[in-house]
Amino acid sequence: MILYAAAVAAGILALMWGADRFVEGAARLARRLGISPIIVGLTVVSFGTSLPELLITVTAAFMGHPDVAVGNVVGSNIANIGLILGTASLFRPLMIHSALLHREYPALVVVSVLAWLMAKDAVFSRFEGLLLLGGMALFLWWMAKSAQQGHVDALLEEAAEKPVSSEKEGVRKPLIYLVMGLVCLTLGSRLLVWGGVGMARAFGVSELVIGLTLVALGTSLPELATSVAGAIKKEDDIAVGNVVGSNIFNILAILGVPATIMPLQVSPEAFRRDFPVMLLATFLLWPVCRSWKAGRQGRVNRVEGGALVVGYLGYMTYLFVH
Repeated sequence: MILYAAAVAAGILALMWGADRFVEGAARLARRLGISPIIVGLTVVSFGTSLPELLITVTAAFMGHPDVAVGNVVGSNIANIGLILGTASLFRPLMIHSALLHREYPALVVVSVLAWLMAKDAVFSRFEGLLLLGGMALFLWWMAKSAQQGHVDALLEEAAEKPVSSEKEGVRKPLIYLVMGLVCLTLGSRLLVWGGVGMARAFGVSELVIGLTLVALGTSLPELATSVAGAIKKEDDIAVGNVVGSNIFNILAILGVPATIMPLQVSPEAFRRDFPVMLLATFLLWPVCRSWKAGRQGRVNRVEGGALVVGYLGYMTYLFVH
């Protein structure tokens, strides 16, 4: 048991450190090649910060643990709304200044419902994986086009928020960062999956529950740090945009990539219980974030944030009790 717990802790640390190194190296290399900062943010940064979830999902699928793979994605999306957004709003009520609820939020609802419908036949097929990746490409194109037209909102601000060195430098150092990041990400994903599965067997819980809880929480730590930092620094749209953007990326890319490589099995329990919870959390974003008084900005206050956290903790308790 101690060995499994140590593997999980080491895996989470390796994933976080590796993701930082990969993003820094890739962003520096892209800037060195003359790619614009907003494109770097929408592609390199968005992809790089979600690499832990991607590698965990792919690794779990290839190691024969599809429940861990699917649970990681669904659990991360539930945690992003219930735990991360709720926790961030407890530090300070979050004002919704942008058109996020009218632009990116409907996209999140559509892709969430689409994922649920795809899971109905108990498998994400290669064709469905390609559809999800096509949706991801379309979403990035739409965001880049919006940026060119001057419609910079929460998700674009979040992408531009990552500091990237503008100093002239060669490609050697960025490439070293890239390699170091990929090595740590690969090692960390294997450690986390192996340790998580071992703990599941030791405690007598299902691999799906471990994917929904331990693995999902471990890969969601970067989003938690980003949203809490955004709340503290009064960058409210960054905090909310981080959650919405991450959830869209999780469904379209993190599910799409492994499903394209090999069919990804979905357990009946996940379809009946956990996908509906993810949809419920997604639908709740609308009444929680919008303003019910004309002319007033929407916001997530501490009461609503506390309710989100309590709801998430209740869901976690239910998973282990049942």
